[in-house]
Amino acid sequence: RTWAPVARPRIPKDSSMGGDDREVAIPILARKPLSINTPVSLGLAKAEIGYSKSPSSVSTETKDQSELRDQKEKLEDSELKRDLIHIVFLLVISGAVVALNLLGMLTAIPGLRGVVSLKLFTIKEIQKLAKTLSSYAKEHFVRTLTVQILLGTWVQTFMIPGATVLNMLAGNNFGMWTGLATTMFYNSLGSVFLYLISRSVGRRIVKRYLNDRVESFKTLFQSRTGKDRTGFGTLNLVIYLTSLRIFPFTPNWFLNVSLASLEIPLSVFIPSMVVGLLPYNYLAVRAGLFFQDLASVKIVNTNVSVVLVAVAALGLTIPSLLSRLRACWYKEAQGPSVDYYWKQVRKAHQHDQK
Repeated sequence: RTWAPVARPRIPKDSSMGGDDREVAIPILARKPLSINTPVSLGLAKAEIGYSKSPSSVSTETKDQSELRDQKEKLEDSELKRDLIHIVFLLVISGAVVALNLLGMLTAIPGLRGVVSLKLFTIKEIQKLAKTLSSYAKEHFVRTLTVQILLGTWVQTFMIPGATVLNMLAGNNFGMWTGLATTMFYNSLGSVFLYLISRSVGRRIVKRYLNDRVESFKTLFQSRTGKDRTGFGTLNLVIYLTSLRIFPFTPNWFLNVSLASLEIPLSVFIPSMVVGLLPYNYLAVRAGLFFQDLASVKIVNTNVSVVLVAVAALGLTIPSLLSRLRACWYKEAQGPSVDYYWKQVRKAHQHDQK
């Protein structure tokens, strides 16, 4: 862009304009192209002359954005691999410790090889093992209790199947109340470990492999409690989470992982988890007292499910009833709302107009 030659303007000497301002202001007044040397003159030049990106600069910017995106994906993949390595390392190390203690106890039991065959997971073989373990636990109580706690915590932490059989074996080995305390301890400890792992190391793994399920649960949870849980007290939240955990068709490990991703605090997670696990552990330990006479583990699961569905249905209705009673109480205590008065004013205004 060119301009017609114009006489160079003069700025009065007694003006308060500094030297740098003079150098910038004189070309603008003279309508001449600026020499882009300083950030101030660069901004004025763009404002005066106009700035447009060339196709080559646009293509370079898109290339840079794609490169940055690729670098970000590579970084996320490397962090995901690192988290997987950490979890596998924890699984192997803890599994080795549990396996050493378990094998040490099993080799110390006399006549165990003649009792247990290769079909270990059938109900008859488990009943034979239960008889042998119950007699061994009476003589070596502390060792059996330690192995039971280690094995149950490891199974609960790393979401390994077999928790029902372990709970029943606890009732068979230690009796009703000692078995219940043992199952509550290692199931609660394993749930807390899984919660902490999912919140720290396993956050990226959950986002990669369980993102759809967690997001659907998050939508359901927020629709029930609100996005910021305003008006939904801590007690109601504990009751709601307890009912979800009591409900037999909700996987316990999924609740631990999902609540960790939702950043539910431990002050809410631990009470709901302890109270929610209590009915199931109680029924499983009680079934373990008659474990040697059972025909199948499915009978225990069916009876437990029927009872837990009734308890969960009762628990799920309690928060809604409490919230309604609370709303009615606040409404009566506070009196009419602002909307009520506005409606009265509008009615009076319409009456005056008529």
